[in-house]
Amino acid sequence: MKLLVSIAVSAVVLLGGPTVASGPTVEVKRGTLAQETVQEETRWHGWVPGGQVVEINNVHGNVRAELAEGDEIEVIAQKHGMDSPERVAIEVVEHKGGVTICAVYPNANADHPFDCRPSHGGGFRTAATSDSEAHIRWENGGGGDVLLNDLSVDFLVRLPKRLRFIGRTIDGEVSAHLLEQDVEAHSVNGNVSVDMNSSPGAEVRAETTTGKVNSEFPLAVRCDHSHGVLASGRIGHSRRTLRLKTATGDIHLQRIHQS
Repeated sequence: MKLLVSIAVSAVVLLGGPTVASGPTVEVKRGTLAQETVQEETRWHGWVPGGQVVEINNVHGNVRAELAEGDEIEVIAQKHGMDSPERVAIEVVEHKGGVTICAVYPNANADHPFDCRPSHGGGFRTAATSDSEAHIRWENGGGGDVLLNDLSVDFLVRLPKRLRFIGRTIDGEVSAHLLEQDVEAHSVNGNVSVDMNSSPGAEVRAETTTGKVNSEFPLAVRCDHSHGVLASGRIGHSRRTLRLKTATGDIHLQRIHQS
């Protein structure tokens, strides 16, 4: 597999005190605010063969995917909050199925260290959180027990038509503004929004435990007091698949007209 990677990190830190720089790829600007604010942006650029997957695993923050203008993948991860940006790492795992990128918080349990493990799909098997910890298990066995802090991470992903997308977050929204790619979007505490056009369409499966499914396309809906709402159906003749799931949020399937 051919994989070309370029990673750049830039930081903007607004607080009082001396200027600190870490490495030639980090730019730090400082000022004075009544309350400390930290921002850091990490950019990843790469290429993988057609049919493979771009996978984002987040904990606290949003994930947004949109179509790239060219044939290169671009991922922008922006940290923001009042803790040191070093307390959340952005891990990039290159593998034969594509690329997996995770927001990695500090380990809370040496017996279950965080594992940014690539997957072929699926959502959360376990995602229990408290004020200070999150216990995360994906269906493929990845995840771990982590310490939460004041930092959140928002991911913006731009990918070509030839690639699949998987986006996950515990506390935040997942949105995919893609009309031809296979999409999986999973949240625990947040909405899931996906664009679709009737041509080519897609096979859709949307699940929410306590929220609603809002679709601009006809879907078969099944309601269950213990499992929530399941909406499914096939729109058009495409082999494209949409797998959308959230626990406490709503799901929005939005009609987009191609020009």
